[in-house]
Amino acid sequence: MGGWRRALQVGVSVAAVYLMLRLVDMGEAARILAAARVDLVIAAIALYVAGQMMSAYRWRLIGRSVGLRDSFRHYVRFYFIGMFFMFFGPSTLGGDLVRGLYLAEGTGRRARAFNSVLFDRANGLVTLIAIGAVAFLAFPYGLPRPLLYATVGAGAVLVLGWWLAPRLAAFVLAPAHPLRRFVEHDLGPFWRDPGMLVAVSAVSVVFHLVQIGTQLVVARALGLDVPFTYICVFHPLVSALSAIPITLSGIGLREGGYLYFLVHLGLDRERALAFGLLWLLVIIANSLIGGVVFLASGARLPALRG
Repeated sequence: MGGWRRALQVGVSVAAVYLMLRLVDMGEAARILAAARVDLVIAAIALYVAGQMMSAYRWRLIGRSVGLRDSFRHYVRFYFIGMFFMFFGPSTLGGDLVRGLYLAEGTGRRARAFNSVLFDRANGLVTLIAIGAVAFLAFPYGLPRPLLYATVGAGAVLVLGWWLAPRLAAFVLAPAHPLRRFVEHDLGPFWRDPGMLVAVSAVSVVFHLVQIGTQLVVARALGLDVPFTYICVFHPLVSALSAIPITLSGIGLREGGYLYFLVHLGLDRERALAFGLLWLLVIIANSLIGGVVFLASGARLPALRG
């Protein structure tokens, strides 16, 4: 099953890249990319690193609320190694699984460690879509109305669902339903700490704003005049799109999303694609930093079964 899934992801990514090759003058896009300001590219990579450290801090807040009291240094190390495996790991060993394994090894609580990773991901996604929905309402930029309705509707549903999940599960699902048991018993302890929920959501907002700021730096590195408010609109949508597990690490969907939104703003396709490619290079650079952390840690993964 894993092999077929990987083949499908590769196939969709290849198809998406092929379509972009047909639409874009790749020689011109490469020239625009090669002319990027190196100092701003380095600044973008540094900002991305700072954002990932914020994510590690958010994850630690979640973990500590249920007794996973490892050090912040370890949470950062696990997070960066997870980034490396998220992008370069085999299909059976994703980044979230890796950081869950590391945290479980350090705390001896495997189920809680994996649930903390899931809760961290869910909080980040909900906050991201909420930012996109608010930005879309405030700055629609003439984008299609159905896209506006879908984004705002999804944002409202996700935010309400996030904060009311245990109550909704109890109201909608039968007591013996596996999803209700998972929400109430496995993830329930996380929702019992209101202070943690508020703090984690605040960190998520700052983290996503830092990522949006990083994309602004990427645009400036290429000499593109892309407004901060427009990035607030399209970054959440493209990030959510690229998180759909039908491509290889989001490749193809991510760049296609940037192509759509930046062309809508008035940029030509070559500059729009150059933006997507430079953002991809920033992600790869940070993933490789995770690989360096992994090697410096002894290049050893915890056992998958324990």
